[in-house]
Amino acid sequence: MPERDAPLLSIRDLRITFRTRTESVRAVDGVSFDVYRGETLGVVGESGCGKSVTMLSVLRLIPPSTRVETSGQILFDGKNLLQASKREIRHIRGRRIALIPQDPMTCLDPVLKVGRQIREALEAHGKLDAAEVERRGVALLETVGIPEAGRRYDQFPHEYSGGMRQRAMIAMGVANAPSLLIADEPTTALDVTIQAQIMDVLRAAQRDTGASLVLVSHDLGLIAEMADRVVVMYAGHVVESAAVQAIFSAPRHPYTLGLIGSLPQTTGNEKWLRPIPGSPPDLAHVPSGCPFHPRCFLARGREICRTTRPELQSVAAGEHRSACHFVAELEGASAVPAATHGGGAA
Repeated sequence: MPERDAPLLSIRDLRITFRTRTESVRAVDGVSFDVYRGETLGVVGESGCGKSVTMLSVLRLIPPSTRVETSGQILFDGKNLLQASKREIRHIRGRRIALIPQDPMTCLDPVLKVGRQIREALEAHGKLDAAEVERRGVALLETVGIPEAGRRYDQFPHEYSGGMRQRAMIAMGVANAPSLLIADEPTTALDVTIQAQIMDVLRAAQRDTGASLVLVSHDLGLIAEMADRVVVMYAGHVVESAAVQAIFSAPRHPYTLGLIGSLPQTTGNEKWLRPIPGSPPDLAHVPSGCPFHPRCFLARGREICRTTRPELQSVAAGEHRSACHFVAELEGASAVPAATHGGGAA
């Protein structure tokens, strides 16, 4: 396998702990992965597994009022963002790294016209006259497929549909041609037809800017369609990472196998979904040993699963890695083919 260039983004042993008066919640616990230039990385897992907190930490967007402790490294183009000054982070946000959030209605200011908000994104990182800003703003809305962009530029967010609001957020995200786009559940609450349109817009934006894309989602059908590589998270840990083909054809962690197995099938005679038993753990009281062992069909009361946390290790050719004590017992296991776009995880 040819050697890769240095990663654009490299997260190393990231730990994020939220403190309350009575307990500590370790939302992210030793997460490490890389994002390479021009690729799409999918980050998947059930709600509460630490996906969004990990990506918010890249841009230091966890609210300062929160009692939070962060350690590890987040290297972007070789610079540790956790040690960057506020001025340096402001320079990077929107210009080098852009976040496309999952709920545009709460991220767009309801009392400002959409054009004004796009203008702010442009003016934050460059000196442009008013006519040029408006021209570029309208062009951005046209690029993301908003009809009658000139008229829509002067409308308020409540005059947009949900899909149009998400397109406006993508327009703001790519306004300054960032090197890295982070899309956090970009199709949440949209119907399947609009979801497909939004992903087409994201693909086009990535192609036009040459940006890397981190796609955070619980929708495995979407990940199968969009991603080059996949990181699977559970209870604040990375439990598996591999090329997208390997994840779906030969998963090497029981949790990944369960996620894929819980997808609704369009072929065969199976009439019922196959959910993963149990629920994700309370992050204030994560089980000892492997955090997945209470729900795992491989654990079967084995002591090592209850007492020792497995390390993420190489398990196959290439870059396939898994954190499971008994990964060898999954040799030969195959998952169902990935659902078409619009499927959902457990």
